[in-house]
Amino acid sequence: MTSILPYAPEEEADVCLLLEGTFPYVRGGVSTWVKQIIEGLPELKFSIIFLGASREDFQTPAYEIPANVIHIECHSLLDAFDEPVKSQRQWFRSRRIKASFDLNDELHDSLRRGEVDDSTLKGFAQVMGGEEPVTENDLQHHRFAWESIRKQYMEAPEGLDFNHYFWTVRSMHSPLFVLSAIANQAPPAKRYHSVSTGYAGFLGTLLKQKTGRPLLVSEHGIYTKERELDLAQVNWIPEEYDPFRVGLNDQMSYLRQVWIRFFKSLGRMTYATTDELFTLYEGNRLRQLQDGADESRLKIIPNGVAIKPYAAVRRASDAPVPPVIGLIGRVVPIKDIKTFIRAMRVIRASMPDAQGWLIGPEDEDPIYTDECKQLVASLDLQDAVIFKGFQKPAEMFPQIALSVLTSVSEGQPLVALEGFAAGIPAVTTDVGSCSELIYGTTPQDRAIGAAGAVVPMASPTEFAEAVLALLSDKDAWQCASEAAIKRVETYYADDQMIDAYRDVYQRHSGMGQIFSSEKKVS
Repeated sequence: MTSILPYAPEEEADVCLLLEGTFPYVRGGVSTWVKQIIEGLPELKFSIIFLGASREDFQTPAYEIPANVIHIECHSLLDAFDEPVKSQRQWFRSRRIKASFDLNDELHDSLRRGEVDDSTLKGFAQVMGGEEPVTENDLQHHRFAWESIRKQYMEAPEGLDFNHYFWTVRSMHSPLFVLSAIANQAPPAKRYHSVSTGYAGFLGTLLKQKTGRPLLVSEHGIYTKERELDLAQVNWIPEEYDPFRVGLNDQMSYLRQVWIRFFKSLGRMTYATTDELFTLYEGNRLRQLQDGADESRLKIIPNGVAIKPYAAVRRASDAPVPPVIGLIGRVVPIKDIKTFIRAMRVIRASMPDAQGWLIGPEDEDPIYTDECKQLVASLDLQDAVIFKGFQKPAEMFPQIALSVLTSVSEGQPLVALEGFAAGIPAVTTDVGSCSELIYGTTPQDRAIGAAGAVVPMASPTEFAEAVLALLSDKDAWQCASEAAIKRVETYYADDQMIDAYRDVYQRHSGMGQIFSSEKKVS
């Protein structure tokens, strides 16, 4: 564990945020949202438990830490759990460990059937932290673990290499022991708030079981869907021993399916534990229900942006619109930067002075970044596609005409709303809530007009055509700009979002005196 703000024993946080791969070390829309929540509720004290894959994920904070954050601790999920190997006498320490493994098998069977209730959750709490818990050493060395894994392996397709299966099971379960240790040592908080399911959500489940304090969960994107997209592209899952392509789709191997089932199980346990579950828009809500969420505990709280800072950089109605398209986001596969690059070739054929700016961190996936730069060079677009690195959006908006996204997955992209506040229309792929943001939801919302255009995923030509339609018609661009401003001011102001979460924390406190009677003024 690394602490950049040490825990003071006499202090108890009002809210402990459980964050996986986001604030304060990784830039992006979710991190910006976390910072908004903390700064928007100065009357509350926050602590943060950050989960990263390795220690390299939390070297230097990417954000200034708000003054009302009293503790931050960081954990690597891939670090070896520091547990001594048991002696021969301890190895056969008790028949109770056999009962723990039997219970573990029963719980996994119930998860595979999609059955999660309070007894399931209590059962996992007992297995991970009860009187005779299963440990990581047990998983690696105990004969009961081998029997359990061999039993599950016998249900796999014939021909699957056992060595690969064993290491898959070990790899996916090892972080759970890290999470159990974190839960046992976590500083006290009045309520826990996880900003995803996955490992952070499972940590919330353990903390809720251990402390009895409320657990809240907010999902921006659907964690299991995003992991499925990630797993479809990774090359560390062996294929040569795994020819059985069944289930999720024709390209998803059996071991990939095992990983997906694992993340779905973590999600179901988180959904079953949380006191309230939040998402950004209706499409996500429907997916959460499909994945097992309780409708009575599920609510929509849209993203919000601070209007004034972006309003200050709006372009005058008679000002020229530069032929510059800005994609503000991380250079990672889920953003499908390659489609943006290919679309720029089409755009340049009709508008030779057009430029496409990639505005965002390039260090999260260096291999993918190199591939994108090689694609730019192969298409001879070095003077058309510019890698700008991380920049402050408010400084970029006055220099671009359109804010664009070519993503294969999004929730409710905050950068599009920030662009709207600055009067910048958007062109996006048809993912997440992008269609709702650009065209509206209710009849009153749709009457505002289109704030840009939505196109299919992975279609450079259609994307380019939508961009050219707006760049080549000043009146169309102006109408889209006005619609963008009106929509964000009407439905997506940050004070609405902050007030909603203030009410959420109030409901799950029983300690109303900690809330100031004065709300922060934007």
